[in-house]
Amino acid sequence: MLTSLTPPSSSNELSLRLELTHIDAGLNLTVHELLRRAAARSKTHMVQLAQFAHIRKGEGGQAPIFWGRAGRYEGEYLINFGVGTPPRNLPFIVDTGSTLVWTQCKPCRKCTSQPVPLFDPKKSSSFSKLSCSSKQCAALGSAYSSQCSANPECHFDYGYADGSETIGYIVSEKVTFRYSSEPPLLVPQFAIGCARINQGTMASSSGTAGFGRSAESLVSQLGITRFSYCFIPFIPINTKHSRMFLGNAAVSRSGAQSTPLLPDNIFYYVSLEGITVGSNRLPFGPSFFGRKKDGSGGTIFDSGTFNTILWTEVFNAVKKAFVSVIKLPVSKNALGADYQLCFDTPRKRFSPESVKIPKLVLHFEGADMDLPRENYVVYDAKEKLLCVLIEEETDQSATNIIGNFYQQNMNVLYDLKNQRLSFGPAQCDRL
Repeated sequence: MLTSLTPPSSSNELSLRLELTHIDAGLNLTVHELLRRAAARSKTHMVQLAQFAHIRKGEGGQAPIFWGRAGRYEGEYLINFGVGTPPRNLPFIVDTGSTLVWTQCKPCRKCTSQPVPLFDPKKSSSFSKLSCSSKQCAALGSAYSSQCSANPECHFDYGYADGSETIGYIVSEKVTFRYSSEPPLLVPQFAIGCARINQGTMASSSGTAGFGRSAESLVSQLGITRFSYCFIPFIPINTKHSRMFLGNAAVSRSGAQSTPLLPDNIFYYVSLEGITVGSNRLPFGPSFFGRKKDGSGGTIFDSGTFNTILWTEVFNAVKKAFVSVIKLPVSKNALGADYQLCFDTPRKRFSPESVKIPKLVLHFEGADMDLPRENYVVYDAKEKLLCVLIEEETDQSATNIIGNFYQQNMNVLYDLKNQRLSFGPAQCDRL
């Protein structure tokens, strides 16, 4: 809440479970359709992160004033929570790579279509605009309170790589979190953005719930010291919900390993130290993967990106290693072009389990992510393609990204107090 925008403490910390819904749940899509949609979302996101890397590089490693996903980015996972009094249940994109919590609001000068009616402040008795000069606006950071002479409201203006914008004002509002039959958690005076100009696509959500590392994020406002999630595989489509745990509900599980979270004011950077394919460790060490002095580069964990994305030199080495072991022709199919590392399979009497697939291990400082085959290989029976899900980033100023597909059936815990990220195998539908 706005009155507790201070470094979190584990004492008296809340405990909350939430359900996560995948963006494609309920659409009855084939594996082929799921892969094409996921590829499109990843490519949109790559453009956004590449531009952000250049902004940081030009500002000596400092974050730009405003940061968010591209206007046509639809997200990957959604949470629902109530906004206002009485509470309106709204769907939000879960995004560890952005900070503000915002939704489209009435009256809206230019808003895009969304799956539920726009939030109407006039129907909420707890709605209150924040003035630009208020202590609450100042608590969110100078980005929101530095332009009072031009705008009396606590204001936000997100510019995106595709030329679109999300513009609005910050309000104090009550939010309500519910999980199953458990008692609801009511949070008064929560800072949330009301977008009144928004361009892009919001086919599944009303806005974004930023889980990044700054004062206005959902994590900071709840004053929690840790959160975790566990993604259920969605290829082929799964009707079960994934899980998110906030505060004391987020605990490390058996078999978990941990690695340091590196300093940043938005993203969750980790130290990637190497990659092994099969029995061969590729010739790239910690200094190669590390962030540069200007703040560019590095590696992040991200809930909002499907694919794992690596710089060209690393991608080519990984591709070469897989091609040398998988005795199938590299595909030139359109889906193969989307995913860059797909193989044509026999049209008849083929079992993907019969193909020898080399192990893939990501080495972080103090932890090895030894991926199960289903976390990086997908078979598209319609197109007769076997794909290794990895994508190339041609701009070495951009970040490497550990995407959510690699994180399936893992309990991924962000420990903000101790600045550690842990991961370990889990049966997400049983947590």
